[in-house]
Amino acid sequence: MHPISSLLEDVGNRALRFDPETCRRLAELDGRVICLRILRLPLEPLDILLAPSEAGLRRVRQSAAEADVTISASSVVFARLAMGRPMAAGEIQISGDVALGQAFQRILEHVQIDWEEALSRLTGDIAAHQIARAARHATEWGRHVADTLQQDAAEYLQEEARLLATRPEVERFLDAVDRLRADAERLGKRLDRFEAPRS
Repeated sequence: MHPISSLLEDVGNRALRFDPETCRRLAELDGRVICLRILRLPLEPLDILLAPSEAGLRRVRQSAAEADVTISASSVVFARLAMGRPMAAGEIQISGDVALGQAFQRILEHVQIDWEEALSRLTGDIAAHQIARAARHATEWGRHVADTLQQDAAEYLQEEARLLATRPEVERFLDAVDRLRADAERLGKRLDRFEAPRS
């Protein structure tokens, strides 16, 4: 196993110790093998095989063919899943033991690591609390900046660059299409009456 993989496994499992509920739920899957297939177009998929237990997730050397379940997604989707973000339909494919794959997905979605407690082991309670508070503020600020940028970008594309239509413009366009459709239907009926043989 690559040294970096071993390091990531060790760090990840140390972090999971600060989430006892996740460790308890992983223990229920002890003895099973889960293949995470990371889709990397145009490259070949990367398979990572994991054995869950109360101690966390251990990487194993079996082949993907021997795994109980294979969960396929892009690296971005796996990262969002690990952060507890909701998944859109079709972003993840599960083959093999679907119930096991869904159970593992739910575990990842509900990981709640107490980072403040973890930091306190290294820095002490006061410093850990200050770092955690600063991180929360930074996260809130980041969300605010992202929302503002998204809104500003939409306004620029609609009002300045005129690349996107505004909602009133879309509604006016749809109304015009409806009127045109109705006019075309009336014209078609008039033509049918005109072309009908006179009695």
